[in-house]
Amino acid sequence: MRRYAHFILSMSGGVLILVGGIVSLIWLLIDFPPTFDPLFELRENLGKEEFRLFQIRYTVAGISTGVAVIMTSYMLRIAPHESKRWGIMIIALSAMSILGMGGFVIGMALGIAGGVLAVKRSRELVTETEEKKPAQIIMEDENMIFKCSSCNIIFKSNEELKNHVIRSHMR
Repeated sequence: MRRYAHFILSMSGGVLILVGGIVSLIWLLIDFPPTFDPLFELRENLGKEEFRLFQIRYTVAGISTGVAVIMTSYMLRIAPHESKRWGIMIIALSAMSILGMGGFVIGMALGIAGGVLAVKRSRELVTETEEKKPAQIIMEDENMIFKCSSCNIIFKSNEELKNHVIRSHMR
């Protein structure tokens, strides 16, 4: 479960942001009576047409950022080696979702948390691949030369290479 936490948080944040956009669309399509409308004062101050344009922008922002976060979360799942890129995009899109309700603010928070975990996960993937690189053995004129594949330092014996790997790469 921990392995996919960044994906789950990002995807649920994207879904909540999209649901917030859909709720905004429903709010736009249904003309509520002034006694029920919580934005009545804003509607009165802006005027009916200006308020309608405000609602349209709000709805488009919510739906588009929700879909974008969902798509980016999916890319995070299918291309984990680029999780830093997807994580940064998820953070930016989730922050922009505040322009369209932000998925009741909870969606924005989940998206940002998932993006941060994705960026953190990319650092873990890089260190895992660096630690798993094996030492290389190079043959030169019947003499064996041992080379550390992480830092390209050459050693004359296998023992020297082992000591180097333990001291430098196993911390």
